[in-house]
Amino acid sequence: MLFYLFFYNIENKSKRREKMRNSKKIRIATAGSHGTGKTFLAKKLARRLGINYIHDIVRKEAVPKGFEINENTPLEVQLWLVMRQWELERTTPPGWVADKCLFDYLIYGEIALKDAKAKKVIRDVVLKNAKYDYVVWVPIEFPMEKDGVRSEKENFRKEVERRYKNLLKKLGVKLILVSGSKKARVEQALRRIH
Repeated sequence: MLFYLFFYNIENKSKRREKMRNSKKIRIATAGSHGTGKTFLAKKLARRLGINYIHDIVRKEAVPKGFEINENTPLEVQLWLVMRQWELERTTPPGWVADKCLFDYLIYGEIALKDAKAKKVIRDVVLKNAKYDYVVWVPIEFPMEKDGVRSEKENFRKEVERRYKNLLKKLGVKLILVSGSKKARVEQALRRIH
């Protein structure tokens, strides 16, 4: 019996190590409307999994450059956002958790842009390059923290969520659904990822 337990423990340790090695290669994206808690979730998941964190390019890069970020974001900024997100996802060594994902810019572009050709370019880039092992859906469940950057219009926020869910459903993207407090969402996502 002792002999069996010894090898059972070695086998389980080996499986756990293999699982950790594999988790180091995963690509996880958070998805949802603005002001839902994606940043908190992405940072905590990256820390707990011991993998890279891809920051929110809107707050960390676009806003400091003075780019307009709202329901009227101009074409040039939308294109820059898509390509910068693509660059980070492509050049950050796996594994990583992305605070936002390429799908975000497809949705916001669909809403903000009038030019059909530009929308098609964004759509083509996103659909060709959005490759994730897990997409964690972060719903609107509490009031948005006002930061002076993102649109505070609740109807716009809800419209983004509605269109986003429809797009992901249409594309057949399998989602990890989380809800509740910010901490509860982290635990729910971790259970589904491991």
